[in-house]
Amino acid sequence: MKKTAGIFMFTVLSMLMGGAAGAVIWLILKIMNVGIEVIWTRIPESLGLSGTLVYSLVVCTAGGILIGLGQRRFGAMPENLHQVMGRVKKDGGYPYDRLHIIALTALLPLIFGGAVGPEAGLSGFIAGICTLIGDRLKYKGDRVAAMAEAGIAAAVGVIFGSPLFGIVGNLEPDDRSERYREKLVSKKSRILIYCAGVAGGMLAMKGLSTVFGGSGSLPRFARQHAVGFDLWKWSLLLIAAGILAGIVFLLFQKLTFCAGRLTRNRKILSAVAAGVLLGVIGHFVPESMFSGEHQMAELIEKWTEYSAGMLILAAAAKMLLVNVCINFGWRGGNIFPMIYSGVAVGYAFALAVGMENAASALDGGFAVAMTVSAMCGYIMRKPLMVAAVLLLCFPVTYIIPIAAAAFVASRVPEIPLLKEE
Repeated sequence: MKKTAGIFMFTVLSMLMGGAAGAVIWLILKIMNVGIEVIWTRIPESLGLSGTLVYSLVVCTAGGILIGLGQRRFGAMPENLHQVMGRVKKDGGYPYDRLHIIALTALLPLIFGGAVGPEAGLSGFIAGICTLIGDRLKYKGDRVAAMAEAGIAAAVGVIFGSPLFGIVGNLEPDDRSERYREKLVSKKSRILIYCAGVAGGMLAMKGLSTVFGGSGSLPRFARQHAVGFDLWKWSLLLIAAGILAGIVFLLFQKLTFCAGRLTRNRKILSAVAAGVLLGVIGHFVPESMFSGEHQMAELIEKWTEYSAGMLILAAAAKMLLVNVCINFGWRGGNIFPMIYSGVAVGYAFALAVGMENAASALDGGFAVAMTVSAMCGYIMRKPLMVAAVLLLCFPVTYIIPIAAAAFVASRVPEIPLLKEE
């Protein structure tokens, strides 16, 4: 009875912590959106420089200087989602002595046009807050770890608008060799705690977005889609296309990692180089900038107006720039850009092979579902997590192609030379 009461109280606390996490994330994303609006819309319009190469170069170079100064002063921050979750699982908490620095270093790349997602810095910020509160409540060891993990679950669920992603991300092992610390409570109880944290976060985010306006999320595909052999006959090729896109992504990751290592001790030079490349490529391929969720909404609506070649170019540019940003100091997440790239490749495939009724968004949606799932499954190696996050933008009617493609791709062996160091 005493243990049950303790778990109940901890679950309530996790829900409150999730609510606080949701509120903090809403505020940070709101600041990000305001910053983007001011820097990329209002200022260039007032100067008559909208859409010019000069303005893109100036802004991205200025961003590179600020980010480089921050990297030189505070080190490589923020850590990515995988590093944050791994640290919490291993150490039972996350450092909270520089939370303001984590927030700042997370915002700068996002505001200045970096092709990165917000999940990296925000997950570390929330994990730090949860650890801080746990310490103040005199919790130790596994109790702090459970609270931090519940906070990350809430943070990830809120960022992606996907409750399942936040929960599965904490429970699905990184690989077969992963060994977890001994936990305070059983797996079933941890699921309850994570659900409470995510529920609190989603409620807070929903409430604030309703009253003050939303902070952005991935768009959703239509609920209905075409089915039958005319589509499923392409399934293996769609999965192969997604895996190929994943290989290209990992190749860019490897090349930019090696190139970034050459300037790693020159933080400002490295970040400025990334800014210049971002400004140039972003001017000619605007879809390659930012995290990708807003561009994806436009792509879903107007994909038949593009050529297959243009879609492949946009996907490749996004995959290149997200890795350039991350490995040259513009640190952030890669999940949003990865999803955008997979969506573009899927639509390109639908146009290139002339799938029946390819002009219909329904058939294009099926191609996208399999391609982006295969790409993410091959890169992330976590089919459950892939399915959880993609259900954010795909209705449950897509679950079979999503799950099948993610599972098959995750079982395809990695190329040893492309493994992340």
